Amino acid sequence: MEKTIPVTDSHSRYRQLDSLRGLGAITVFFAHYISLKANLPVFDTLRPSPLGILFNGTAALMLFFILSGFVLSLPFIDGSKPLKLIPFYVKRVFRIYPAFIFAIIFAITLKEFFFDKSGIIPYADWIKNFWNWDWNKESLKDILRTLLLIGPDFKINFIDPPIWSLIIEMKMSIILPFFIVIVSRNSLTLNIALLFVMGWLTYDHNAWALSLFYLGVLMAKYKDHILNKIRRWHVTTVIAIILVCILLYHNNYEFFNFIRQLNFKSRYILSDYLSALGSCAIMMIILARKRLSQFFERRIFTFFGDISYSFYLIHVPLLLTIGSLISNKFALSPVYIFLSAFVLAVSLGYMMCIFIERPFQKFALKLIRKYKILNTLIL
Repeated sequence: MEKTIPVTDSHSRYRQLDSLRGLGAITVFFAHYISLKANLPVFDTLRPSPLGILFNGTAALMLFFILSGFVLSLPFIDGSKPLKLIPFYVKRVFRIYPAFIFAIIFAITLKEFFFDKSGIIPYADWIKNFWNWDWNKESLKDILRTLLLIGPDFKINFIDPPIWSLIIEMKMSIILPFFIVIVSRNSLTLNIALLFVMGWLTYDHNAWALSLFYLGVLMAKYKDHILNKIRRWHVTTVIAIILVCILLYHNNYEFFNFIRQLNFKSRYILSDYLSALGSCAIMMIILARKRLSQFFERRIFTFFGDISYSFYLIHVPLLLTIGSLISNKFALSPVYIFLSAFVLAVSLGYMMCIFIERPFQKFALKLIRKYKILNTLIL
């Protein structure tokens, strides 16, 4: 999952998209909290309803990847700013790794000194298989693989489950500049054809997110055209389209019984891509319509957007640790777990944003300005 924080880059920003990312991170938190215990009748009932969107973590991840492609390509897609390859990579590394490394160290600390394995017995099976490793030569190798985000045999759930999306972010960051060049130099028809071919070829491989990032870049190229179209819509049309967008975004829950019966390929195309289209339309409508835009620029939303990356990184270790300590010891244990984990994740996420994310982003810019040789390779 990726977000940007306003440092010294001069290109136009959309704070509303930061807000969307923040809200998406909260829905992922809700999803992981609910999954602590399996087979909860209340949430099974709510899942296919409109309220299920509040804990639809899968749809939120689709949104994250599209947002990354969109936001990262905006400064370069129209050719007004040169795409310098090495600075792009330097910024991405310093954007992703510092907070990630801190989160891994933090998770290991929780596992070693606070986590109570006996306290997770009432929880779902995936949690019972979590943090059950001991210190040995093999575990040290796995920790190194985790810190470097590399394989082979990378264990996604070894320390912090959400880091699987960072592997995708890093891989896509390498390819994204070339996506920007391809999209910027080709027609809409060819770009859409490439999008479908890419999705079709990668649906059952680890590169399945390629097309989502490509879609984000494509939206960035035609942003102004799309926004102008939406601004001319009547308010009733906007409301109707928003309802359709929400339906598409949430389709994997609303049509769960139908979708799960399809084969993997059909399920991926029908569910993930419909969710992606819903995400794109929601983004564009929020940017185009003044009242919606102003609503998502409220400080409460942009605050969660600013801390969303760090919040996303640390929320699962906190949920697991607090859940193991409190478990079923109190009548309101689920409430205590939820509130404690959420407040701590927000507080620590804010501290990480202030003292890790922003300083390292500024440091990356200083490196780029200081060493001119870094600015020589231009696409």
